[in-house]
Amino acid sequence: MCYQLVERYSSCHCLYYQHSVDRCASYGRAGHPIQQRTILVGYACSEHSASHSSGYDYGRSHYSDSGYHSSRSHKSDRYR
Repeated sequence: MCYQLVERYSSCHCLYYQHSVDRCASYGRAGHPIQQRTILVGYACSEHSASHSSGYDYGRSHYSDSGYHSSRSHKSDRYR
């Protein structure tokens, strides 16, 4: 079975990072699904943390729960 790991922010579920597909021998065959696995990281993206009232700016933090960082623009597609 093919897997794809998707990292999303735990609060707003915006996309943090989408990994490439981990392919199996059946990759590309008709009817063979790619199963997405989602893990939640951090708290909220910079767009949604700006409205957070705790006073701490989560969007400015240089730390994450993941070893990866996406330089892609903000995408607000929701958790599936």
